[in-house]
Amino acid sequence: MKTLWPRSLFARNFLLLMALTVTLELSVFAVFYQLVQRPRAESLAGLVASQINTQHLMLSRLSAVERDATIAGINGAGGLQIVTQSPHAIPASEADGGLLLKDFVTRLADQLPPDSSPMVAEDGRAMVRMQVEGQQYWVVLPLQAQLRNRAMTVAAGVSAFLASLNLLAAWLIQRRINRPLRQLQRAAHAVGSGYTPDRLDEAGPSELSAVTQQFNWMAENLERNDSMRSLMLAGISHDIRTPLTKLRLALAMGQLDEKGASVYINQIDHILGKFLDFGRTEGDEAPTLVEVNTLIKQLSAEFEESGSWFALFLDPAIRTVPMRALVLQRAIANLMENAARYGKEGLTVETRLLGEHISISVRDRGPGIPADQIEHLRRPFTRADAARSGNGGTGLGLAIVDRLARVHGGRLELKSPRDGGLRATLVLPIQSAFA
Repeated sequence: MKTLWPRSLFARNFLLLMALTVTLELSVFAVFYQLVQRPRAESLAGLVASQINTQHLMLSRLSAVERDATIAGINGAGGLQIVTQSPHAIPASEADGGLLLKDFVTRLADQLPPDSSPMVAEDGRAMVRMQVEGQQYWVVLPLQAQLRNRAMTVAAGVSAFLASLNLLAAWLIQRRINRPLRQLQRAAHAVGSGYTPDRLDEAGPSELSAVTQQFNWMAENLERNDSMRSLMLAGISHDIRTPLTKLRLALAMGQLDEKGASVYINQIDHILGKFLDFGRTEGDEAPTLVEVNTLIKQLSAEFEESGSWFALFLDPAIRTVPMRALVLQRAIANLMENAARYGKEGLTVETRLLGEHISISVRDRGPGIPADQIEHLRRPFTRADAARSGNGGTGLGLAIVDRLARVHGGRLELKSPRDGGLRATLVLPIQSAFA
């Protein structure tokens, strides 16, 4: 069912603010009238009624001759006038003076005899009928200045001006709030349609800025995930093609035995495992108490079995800390595997406690890496120059560690020491991301 209530937030808020402003101005106007104008009308009506009653009492005690002489004297003095009833003396219509005149006439009638018929002419004169010894008179008082409703006119004008200013301010404020919301709406529609929107401006009120920041972060993550998906599909197609080609060639030449097939299968399994590791983050894994140094010793022993020896420099201050065990194990294993594969010699692992963080550094002393290539190693499917390539890796090891570190509140630092090799340092929070 259709309603008159607008659907847009801008229109709804503006109507509410307009209703509030009008209600406030009417309330102020009503209070001003009740506390200022109405008492003024009552006081003036009391003074006029007292003067008219005095004149009636005085004239009723005089003879007709004395009465006429007294009326002539009063009229000659100016101001108050007493006239006999005549078509020219009585105005054709009353003044339309609003609430003030109506209250004045009502209060005046309450304090005079029933047949007084008080009225206010259009020129501002107050007129009251007075019956003296069978003769009808009209008492005319010049109350133009007293009955002029200038205060109410000024008050109404000021109220209307202030209400207009308030409505203009409300419109400007709501328009400023509505602009980033419309931009956010258009950007969300673009994301829903499969497009990548431009980054939204994060300036503005803290609430809108927080929403915009979260949207930008979400859009960047979606774009990054879409890019990673394309990269993974391309990487799988590229890296698996080599062992599959060799396997197909061996089958065609009839030179494939069980041992050779196992080698190719293991290569394919290793490649797929790396891609799966890169796609997983273990964000839902519950944190548990982990002995970091013990975990590193276990991983070092496993690498020793495959011919890679690591010198361990473990900080005894690191004891049992709350961590996501699988995430930590995968990250450290990838760093150690990268060092063993590309560095081969001078392999070390060092742990340090840094306040609310722990750092795990894996170092090798193999061929060095140019400084301009270090940051490129964080990218998936990226390998260093020929000195550290050609080992059949997928180029995902450091990308996996960097992704795990960022998702869980940490960071991966890569440095190339002067004496060669690579130092990869994983810095992870103990509680903020893992507790």
